[in-house]
Amino acid sequence: MRNWIAITVPAAFALSLSACGDGSTREPSAGDAEAEEIGATCPGGGDRLPITGICAGAASAYLNPSAGEPPDAPEGCGWIVQETRFEDEALLYRATQCGEKTTRLAFAEGAEMASLAYDSVAYGDAENAMKGQVLARVAGSDSSDRTATLLRIARDAIDDPAQQQACSVRNIRIEGWPEDALVVDVSASEAAKAPPDEPRAACGPFGLNEDEAAFWRVFQGRSWFFQLGQDVWQVDPASFTLLAKGADGRWTQVE
Repeated sequence: MRNWIAITVPAAFALSLSACGDGSTREPSAGDAEAEEIGATCPGGGDRLPITGICAGAASAYLNPSAGEPPDAPEGCGWIVQETRFEDEALLYRATQCGEKTTRLAFAEGAEMASLAYDSVAYGDAENAMKGQVLARVAGSDSSDRTATLLRIARDAIDDPAQQQACSVRNIRIEGWPEDALVVDVSASEAAKAPPDEPRAACGPFGLNEDEAAFWRVFQGRSWFFQLGQDVWQVDPASFTLLAKGADGRWTQVE
């Protein structure tokens, strides 16, 4: 069982998520079907998602097109689109479904960063021991410099000023990870000093950690820090998509 460390961020970098972005939205990647009209029956008599009321069978059309195809699901499982409350918005995401058990997330506001934790896990957690385990922390983002916020957060969690300044943001290209995944890391020359046969870690609790799937993404006006552990992914982080409800009652993607 992995031991998880609670991470706090100094209040100096507390960011109000409600102030992120300009509140604008755009249409989902696929056009709204007539079945999405309030009161209409979903195709095949399917269910609707509880928050947005979107037909569950059509929910994948609302995901950000950059999500692409999901990674391979665990043996005996598949992917299903789920949703959870995210402040005044709704978060759609692909989650594992194994038999009758589905992975679901719970949102919690925080003084420094909001968080998403497992409410239930579909694969390999018969005792529901992972309930409450945080897999993502979320802060705002700077529209003029998309990586500035995450770099400030990572640096401020490091005590040594010299080590702080040695850290910068770079893309990390790992097969199966989101194409826009980022890490906070030291320079290549500094990284070369580390033992080559050991997982490398750098730049504090919000930095590179080769011992687990830990990375940042910046999208829809937020900075997201994912910690997905060493094992099978229970959610597809590339699929995370925020929706906002318009005055006409329709849910569309947040810009």
